[in-house]
Amino acid sequence: MIRRHRLLLAIAAVATALVAAASPTPAQTDPPPPPTIQLADRSPWIGPEGEATFLLDTSGDLTGATIQVEVFSALDSVEELEESADEDVGVRLALAPPRSVDLLAPGPDGTRIVGLRASADPTDDQTVQLVAPGVHPVVITLLGADGAVLDEIRTPLVRLGDETAGWEAPDLAVLLDVAATPTLQPAGTRAIEPGELRRLARVGDLLAAHPGLDLSVAAVPDTVDALGTLPDPAAATLLEQLTGRDLLAMPYLPLPVAALMDAGLGGMVAPLVERGDALLADRLGAEPDRDVWVGTTAAGRDGARLLDELGFEAVVVDAAEADDEDEPAPLAAAGPFPSPTTAPLLGIVTDQALSAELARPLDERADASHLALARLLLRPVDDGGGDDESPSVLVRPGELASVSVLDGLLGLLDDPEAPVRVGGLGLLDAVPDDDADPVVRREAPSPDLGDIARRVLTAAGPLDTFQTLTGLQSSRADDLRLQVATAVASTTPPDRRDAAMDAVEEVLGTAFGSIRLSGQTDLNLTSRRGTLPVTIENANPFPVDLVVRTRSDRLAFPDGGETPVTVEAEDVLRIDVTVEALATGSVPVFVELWTPDGTVRLDGRQLNVRSTAISGVGLVLSLGALAVLVVWWVRHWRRTRRERALGEATGSGTAPEPMG
Repeated sequence: MIRRHRLLLAIAAVATALVAAASPTPAQTDPPPPPTIQLADRSPWIGPEGEATFLLDTSGDLTGATIQVEVFSALDSVEELEESADEDVGVRLALAPPRSVDLLAPGPDGTRIVGLRASADPTDDQTVQLVAPGVHPVVITLLGADGAVLDEIRTPLVRLGDETAGWEAPDLAVLLDVAATPTLQPAGTRAIEPGELRRLARVGDLLAAHPGLDLSVAAVPDTVDALGTLPDPAAATLLEQLTGRDLLAMPYLPLPVAALMDAGLGGMVAPLVERGDALLADRLGAEPDRDVWVGTTAAGRDGARLLDELGFEAVVVDAAEADDEDEPAPLAAAGPFPSPTTAPLLGIVTDQALSAELARPLDERADASHLALARLLLRPVDDGGGDDESPSVLVRPGELASVSVLDGLLGLLDDPEAPVRVGGLGLLDAVPDDDADPVVRREAPSPDLGDIARRVLTAAGPLDTFQTLTGLQSSRADDLRLQVATAVASTTPPDRRDAAMDAVEEVLGTAFGSIRLSGQTDLNLTSRRGTLPVTIENANPFPVDLVVRTRSDRLAFPDGGETPVTVEAEDVLRIDVTVEALATGSVPVFVELWTPDGTVRLDGRQLNVRSTAISGVGLVLSLGALAVLVVWWVRHWRRTRRERALGEATGSGTAPEPMG
């Protein structure tokens, strides 16, 4: 019985445990999220009299919560702007009374609107007095029912100037490059890497987003050439944005002018500038502006004089490197300035630090663009010692992020009331500031052309000859010249330089070596005047113009010793050269093929002509000999006949013996 009782107790205990395990436990709920505020959008700036608005996203339990707004005195530097992101900077100018979140006006998408009224003159206690233009930190605080700080937003607010208190803000000139790595491949095809095309497309997006801003564009004609061959819609869209726009004159490819001048290749510059202008005019309907040279490498003194002769007035140079890279350098005034390194051209200075800053990705914060504007306004301008109180600053951003700081900043500045004028090189003064210090260029590296320069010089003559061979209207020599330009372009990788010249030398060697003489070498001439057959083979896939030269000491050429001919592509041509024999027997004739300019002998051979015809002199001699023979024979016949007749008369039948 005891055992049975224990067994029943054990079974009951197990059942109880199983039931307990299967029973639901009380649900554990997460603590509610804390109340927060986040800036969704805001007005860009505020006038001397006006109201700024801030749109807030709110979350969490906001029962009894209030909003309080503080405004501080104007900032003096970018460093103070950065400090104001975490702490109070300056003197508090206004502290608005807390206002219930529930009483804030509703905005779009469930946001709440916080307004901030400002005036240059003292008014009521609800309006903050901002006497002069400047960048003011604004702090929006979320307070709990007990007055504790739950969350806050810190953002800068720009107060605009007016007639009585202006702001010496710089003009922002923007220069955009549409330039891919040289697109012409050694095989003659064109290519732009997908990553490069995406980068170029961002420039098109920027232009499309701000059609009213006259931004300057430097479009490399080689890149434009390639864009027209790509099936990608992004290429067509970019070309559409460039069409009809005022573009800067560019050589067909970026050229290292100083390096070319040093290598004795300065003669390449002018034709490539002309070719670039012609292509931009043809493809984009542009009239390129030659006022400013926007090369990527040093021009050098000799190069600057050459560019001056071509009609350029200024060259874009880079500002000197900042001494202290840990602190934001003053903005570099664009100029133009006199330049000891680019005279007689003026120097127009780009601000590399600001260019890099504007090219980086735009922060996801709602006020990221406003921060960029504040940074721009707070950086002083190093005007180079000039007296211009509000100089222009030139930026030339490199690879733009998909959404760059420049995108956001232009979105703010594309407004007639913007504190900063924005445009292109047209914002710069045409006359340099005589009081400014001469600009000293940061030397941009030039490629070391080295052996490539020697190969280009060696190929120059054969290229000109190839042009005469293929005809002045043919584009084949032009295609090779573009390969040469690719070999020396500033942005061509070293391996592509060699590959481009390899392609040029191979085409020239193959073209000249694919033309030869063929046919018989032993010929018979059976009459005094006849024709000499000459057979020419052209294995090239294009027609060629040639000159056939013939010479011989014992044959004359009534039509001259040079015969121009054209041999069609992959064809064999036979011509008949008129000859006149001067002697009989075996006559050597030398036949040669030359290029039309007479500089390259393509082939030559000796023909052996056996002449059986009598020449004029021989005929005269032969007839004279025959005449003598006939006269002798007639005289001999007459004398013989007289002697026979005399013998018959004497009866002896023999001639009498002469008398002694």
